[in-house]
Amino acid sequence: MKIFNFIIFYLCLTTLYGQNNVLTSNNSEQASAILSQVRYAYPKKTLNFKGEIRPRRIGFKMIPVNISFNDQMIRFEFYKENKSSNEKDEIINLQFGDDRIKVFREFENEITQLNDNQLGERIRGTDIAYDDIAMRFLKWPKPVILKIEKAKGGMAWKIRCTNPNKNQLYSIVDVWVSQKSGAIVRMNAYNNKRRIIKSFEVDAVQQIKGDWFLETMIVRSYPIDAGSKPTSSFLKLEPIK
Repeated sequence: MKIFNFIIFYLCLTTLYGQNNVLTSNNSEQASAILSQVRYAYPKKTLNFKGEIRPRRIGFKMIPVNISFNDQMIRFEFYKENKSSNEKDEIINLQFGDDRIKVFREFENEITQLNDNQLGERIRGTDIAYDDIAMRFLKWPKPVILKIEKAKGGMAWKIRCTNPNKNQLYSIVDVWVSQKSGAIVRMNAYNNKRRIIKSFEVDAVQQIKGDWFLETMIVRSYPIDAGSKPTSSFLKLEPIK
């Protein structure tokens, strides 16, 4: 097994080695080791998927998307009027660096690097934000293993990541990493008042030539206003042959 990223992310699953010995006296180091396996397990060869995002809200239709990724970048392509027969009108590129992930958006022939405020914006009105696909929480310092519990049919480490930057969208992110596959199978994100504002959960995976890939995932947004209801979007992927 290889790869996995949240939206990503959530594209593939990767195996961790020495999983049974991870809980040592240095909790933070072990949590960092688990998350680093997720962060750096990208393929050198580019993999290509086609998919769709389905917001579960009145007035929103299926949004087609192409996703390509390797160990240097992740690329999302969207179509004009959300019709795959039309030309592409928005491209999102994630570039991996040693210290940070840069997010570039190409729209109407203009390329811009997104800042912290822009990363919190929703992608094409869905429940997925630009910050969600960047998964910057994987690089936040001093993560902590909270417990081991069941998640998506198996035992998983529950790891808490705390954001040192209080001005960003998420202040705390809890991540469940499968002990069997080493994959992120669930994620909850909280604001600076410790209220949940976003959740992600892998619903199904698919096996292709011995490797495991995301098939479907659900993303939920929780409004701060108690009078509003949560919204959700489904992401479904299949390989481009």
